[in-house]
Amino acid sequence: MQYSAFISYNHKVDSARARLLRQGLHQFARPWNRLRALRVFLDIAALSADHDLWRTIERALGDSEYLVLLASPESAESPWVGQEVTWWRQGPRPENLLIVVTGGELHWDHAGGDFDWERTDCLPEALRGHFAEEPRWVDLRWLGADHSGDLRDRQFRECVADVAATLHNRPKDELIGEDVSQRRRLRRFRRGMLAGMTALAVLASVAAVFAFVQRDTARDQARLATARQLAATALNLGEDDLEVASLLAVQAHQLMDTPETRSALYRLATLSPRLVRFVRADEPVTALALTGSRRYVAVGTGRGTVDVWSADGTRKVRSFDASAAVTGMTFSDDDQLLAVTTADGDTLVADPRSENNTPRRLVGTGKEVDAMVFHPFVHELVTIDSAGVVNIYDDKGAEPVERVRTAHGGAMNLTLLDEGSKLFVGYTTGWELYGGSGDRLTRIDSSDETSYPFNDYLAAASPHGLCFGFVKYRSVDLGSPADLIRWNRQTPDARSEESTCGSPPGLIEKQAEILAVSDDGRAAVGTSDGLLVTTSADEDRVESLETLTGVGPPTVLAFSPGQGDRLVSADGATVALWDLDRPGATASRPGVEVPDKTTISTQQALAVGPGGKLAWSHDSTDLAPRTLETWTAGGDPDTIVAGQEADVIYDAIAYADSGQTLYTATAEAVETWELTSASLIRTHSVGLPDIGGDFAGRTRIAARPDGRVAVVPADGSVLIVDPASGERKRAVAPRKANLTARDREKYAQAFYPRAVGERGGLAAVTTEDRRIDVYELPSGRRLHRLDPRGSSLSGLTLSERNHALYAVVDDGVLERWDTVTGELRWRSDGAGLHSLAADAEGQWVATLDGNGTLWLWDAVTGDRLGSAILPVPRSIAGIAGPGEHSSLAFSADGRRLWSATEGGELLSWATTVDAWTKEVCARVGRPLTGAERTRYLTSLSDGHTACAH
Repeated sequence: MQYSAFISYNHKVDSARARLLRQGLHQFARPWNRLRALRVFLDIAALSADHDLWRTIERALGDSEYLVLLASPESAESPWVGQEVTWWRQGPRPENLLIVVTGGELHWDHAGGDFDWERTDCLPEALRGHFAEEPRWVDLRWLGADHSGDLRDRQFRECVADVAATLHNRPKDELIGEDVSQRRRLRRFRRGMLAGMTALAVLASVAAVFAFVQRDTARDQARLATARQLAATALNLGEDDLEVASLLAVQAHQLMDTPETRSALYRLATLSPRLVRFVRADEPVTALALTGSRRYVAVGTGRGTVDVWSADGTRKVRSFDASAAVTGMTFSDDDQLLAVTTADGDTLVADPRSENNTPRRLVGTGKEVDAMVFHPFVHELVTIDSAGVVNIYDDKGAEPVERVRTAHGGAMNLTLLDEGSKLFVGYTTGWELYGGSGDRLTRIDSSDETSYPFNDYLAAASPHGLCFGFVKYRSVDLGSPADLIRWNRQTPDARSEESTCGSPPGLIEKQAEILAVSDDGRAAVGTSDGLLVTTSADEDRVESLETLTGVGPPTVLAFSPGQGDRLVSADGATVALWDLDRPGATASRPGVEVPDKTTISTQQALAVGPGGKLAWSHDSTDLAPRTLETWTAGGDPDTIVAGQEADVIYDAIAYADSGQTLYTATAEAVETWELTSASLIRTHSVGLPDIGGDFAGRTRIAARPDGRVAVVPADGSVLIVDPASGERKRAVAPRKANLTARDREKYAQAFYPRAVGERGGLAAVTTEDRRIDVYELPSGRRLHRLDPRGSSLSGLTLSERNHALYAVVDDGVLERWDTVTGELRWRSDGAGLHSLAADAEGQWVATLDGNGTLWLWDAVTGDRLGSAILPVPRSIAGIAGPGEHSSLAFSADGRRLWSATEGGELLSWATTVDAWTKEVCARVGRPLTGAERTRYLTSLSDGHTACAH
């Protein structure tokens, strides 16, 4: 026989006991030189995938000497256990059946010569009448699933011996003695082998260590090369397939944490800042719709399926079948209804919130619907088909409550005006306006003037029909029904007035293939290269032309109704959700504004203190007359505390260690402020020496642990100020304003880039010949004179804790110097010129360019990881780039980078690999598929599963 025993059991309750019993039988009385004492069949250990499972079980039963039944109430009810017992009773060895009780009750009826089936609940019916005499059975009801299975446990050893004695056909005491003897032989053998191997191990250890080192080095080198290759592949795919690229970047970083994999992960996390999430459909997508609120997105396919998702794409709300290819969709203004049209001319209305609600199928003319719109206040749906028939449906019936035949077919636009009392229908060659006349709609105005150009144009209407537009000659033109009606009633000069839908900027470089228009002056254009969004300016936003990267050329586009701040696009079965006001995947928007009223671009002071406290200075306005404000990250924007009597724009701000005291500086004075939960009060003010008008630049300050403040004015001097006593001590003499007559004519003032360490223990000041002096404070002793050998020096920052000085030279070269040795650690190209910040933990450096490009650098290696883009400020000073309006500062733990933009807002940017991974995985929402793993991964990189949930 191939097996000594076959174990029959219920998987749900006895899997662990079955494994422990099989293991014990294998090991009990096992000869020291054999793998097992006997062989026991257990399906979960012996079976592989098989299309005919019972035939395999039957073969195993036939090859087994004994059947061991693990008896329990659950196994008594199990059809599989019953089938195995029935087979055994009918097989060649029915008497070789052993019972091991794992649960329930077992009682023998001596009078009846069978088990007492009224009281016995652990045996299957197939055993009724099988035993003529009471069999001996083993009680394992005490054995828990967490038992170790160690045969040194006396109770477990006795139970195993009871079963093994029968299987070995030997007395139990003899078998126990054999087990003890075999264990002793094994121990003697092990001791002998250990003695012999010790000598060999000593001789081999040196060679082994060397081999291990070589092996590990080779393995690490292979993993490093694989991780770098995977990161490079991710970056190459990023522009066209951000979904797969993001997963490969996470996979590369999981394989090995290197500057290359960190860079790939950060770049892909920030590559497409407006992209919220990918959603997958089962078939190619043919129609899309968004709700006006951030509630739902609907996806329709060519197979007729409709899926309704939450607006962020994280949850599917419901699905239904429209029976034919979906051609159009729209939501009611209150998000409670979704209307769907199909290629068969059907129109359905469904409740997006309820799976149990059957879509209402409306009666039409059988023609395909060209456009539809819901009434803004009631659940009335208006449709127009290809024959020009308008149908109006109420919220209950399938038949239209009114039907109007217009003068034309092929409507381009359909909208309700004047709070839903008038119906506008637009065509390529004119328009018609319908209004109520009694209970019927009648035509009250019309025009046969062409609304669209002749030949080769691409047209679209907005979700509510309030704007329409077309692409021709590489530009987008927008108009509105309101404009057409107004122009028709006024003089021809009225056409020169700007459209109420605005004038989006820019030229479309590639052939436009699809167009979507918003209700609020935006247009999205799909080209062979990808996706563009062009935005008209208004009082709340600036004009822009933006490329949305990371997706292929879209085949379907749709804006959200109303403001049009969200967009959904589809390429095949992949749907991308976009938030057009989102600054980026790594950015958080606390809702704190930074006021501005001037036309001069300034970088306001910004400081991050203990416990997530922030302070910044800004222009005074009527709504925000105080120029110094503080706020704690994570709090409500309404919890901002303004400085009492703060009426100037401060050059610099610094927090004391307590976080309750902060210092501000201008060219004239250093001020001390005490912060409570509800007030920020000035307690001291110390005047600074007059430096005259020959120097440009803002005063720098740092709070020292001894309660004093290190101050570096624009003239390059360094002062140590005691705010309480008003004492000032000069540690470093000022520079000279060595300006030639030509310099004075060109620059008017001398500018010396300066920096002071976060603890006020170091200061760095540029010399007249563009070198950098590093001073120890408060002594003023010069430690080093550094020579960047650059033609210009744009910015400096110091990190005392990391003994590092960072400098931006030659219009974009970032350098790191060691302040202890005075040595240059690294140089790297591509730095921004307008702001420079270093993380006190020594992980990151951030630079900011004039156009708002925020670059993050690895502070140790000098690798430039990637960039994000600051939003353009909404102010009259916004004519300059956002980088000229913004300042940067890291949190104390280096996990977030804060930016403050004049005329804009406070933003925080995640600067941890964990945060980048979380954002990337949230955007993708899935791991790599099997086909993608086969295509992109190797045996070295396949050991992880990126974004597995």
